[in-house]
Amino acid sequence: MTGHRPRMPAGGVAGALLFGAIVLFCCAAPVLSPYDPHRPDLARALLPVSGEHWLGTDQLGRDLLTRTAEAGRASLLLAFAVTAVTTSVGTVAGAVAGLVGGRPDRLLRLAATVALALPGLTLALALAGVLPPGPVTVLIALVPLGWVSCGLVVRATVLRTAASDHVLASRAMGASRLHLLRRTIVPHAIGPALTVATGDLAKTLVAATSLSFLGIGPPPPHVDWGGMVNEATALLVVTPRLAVVPAVALALASLGITLVTDALRAAHPAG
Repeated sequence: MTGHRPRMPAGGVAGALLFGAIVLFCCAAPVLSPYDPHRPDLARALLPVSGEHWLGTDQLGRDLLTRTAEAGRASLLLAFAVTAVTTSVGTVAGAVAGLVGGRPDRLLRLAATVALALPGLTLALALAGVLPPGPVTVLIALVPLGWVSCGLVVRATVLRTAASDHVLASRAMGASRLHLLRRTIVPHAIGPALTVATGDLAKTLVAATSLSFLGIGPPPPHVDWGGMVNEATALLVVTPRLAVVPAVALALASLGITLVTDALRAAHPAG
């Protein structure tokens, strides 16, 4: 009987297409648009939806479609950066804890206890409150506990792989821990780690947007989706689309990532 690759569920395909469309929109729209997303034009303030401005303009006369795309690019880049750091740290920490045990394993479990007891956004606000607003502050605020979930999954995968007959036989033949870590154990942990990273991307995107909404994100004139919603709160009753548009963009991006995460979890169940 010939084997075949399992097909990605329809939800995963839909999520990938949706998220890909959001990324394409955020990257292409500011480049193709004739409007400057940062330059005010008070003569065009709060224009309604039209053929010239597909989503209208904001309170300073900036094209809302272009500004939403520019803000989305900043939000996505920051979320990707934070997720890349947390995944890298979590993968290394989980691999070392699972293979070496002892003190590294105890430290990882302690970090997991702290992460469960202390809400991540609370810690992020505490750290960000003493640092100047900006992407680096958001990165510093979200990384300290953001790596723990990936570390725990990688640790469980490493423990399971290390107990397999192949690894036990290799160790009996004199293979070093470093060799087993690089050639056998870490490759088995990549799939679960990427699954966790995809889920963390959605959570990080929402968390970074929330911090920006609270005034900890990029300083003006730069903006992300959270900053756009923050700017629109004063006009929420008069012109709700100023807040609805970036909020919908965030929701669609998060939905796309979540659908992909569900498909990856079906292919690589977390240990």
